[in-house]
Amino acid sequence: MRESIVQSIQVPLIGSKANSRLFQAGDQPMRLMVRNVGGNLVYLAHDSNDLAQVNSTGGVYQLPPGAADIFVLAPKQALFGASNGGAGSVSIAASEAVPVGKHYLES
Repeated sequence: MRESIVQSIQVPLIGSKANSRLFQAGDQPMRLMVRNVGGNLVYLAHDSNDLAQVNSTGGVYQLPPGAADIFVLAPKQALFGASNGGAGSVSIAASEAVPVGKHYLES
């Protein structure tokens, strides 16, 4: 079983060339909670190209300041973030979406 993690991350301005990867799942599905702890709207996407242009936000999820939502990532899937109007900040908590170790199957 993969260990759970928590982390606070600065996200770049939308359209920036900076790396905006918040988290990437490994070989197992992962549950990812993202809380916008900054003062600006944060855009989230599974493809960094969806955050590459300021006026192209069709493939993104909008997370307002103070809000938090949970995402389930497929194996190897990533979640990227970018801020609208200045540097943004998010806190994440990641854990396996469905623990599949041997002891979970025993009853």
